[in-house]
Amino acid sequence: MNSNFEFLEGKWPLLASHGGAAEKYIYNDSNSCLIKSGLFGEAVVHLMLNSDGIPEPKEDNTHANRIKILKNEGLLPKDIDDILYALRIARNKAAHDGYESTEQAMIFVELAYKLGVWFMQTYGDS
Repeated sequence: MNSNFEFLEGKWPLLASHGGAAEKYIYNDSNSCLIKSGLFGEAVVHLMLNSDGIPEPKEDNTHANRIKILKNEGLLPKDIDDILYALRIARNKAAHDGYESTEQAMIFVELAYKLGVWFMQTYGDS
């Protein structure tokens, strides 16, 4: 099965892997889909910090704080910040509360895809 995230494979195989897995799990394991979508967002944040030469925080090195650092640096447009926040909250709900929802899984895979397109346009060669 082809994945909508294949365009990331050449430069960021981890993103392609997380996105493809999230897609694959939408209908048969929405909980895992939400977790993989969240991991996609986390990986994007790590890649942004690395690409922009911003060190990870020594204290409070949480995903929420890493997003805040990127936001404070002016590197996150409002819509991308909103996507990262939504992916983080959904991942936490899925991971810690066992939450699952096929409808939500479809929405969050679409958000991860939009994030991937933005990331490619901003940090890729295209």
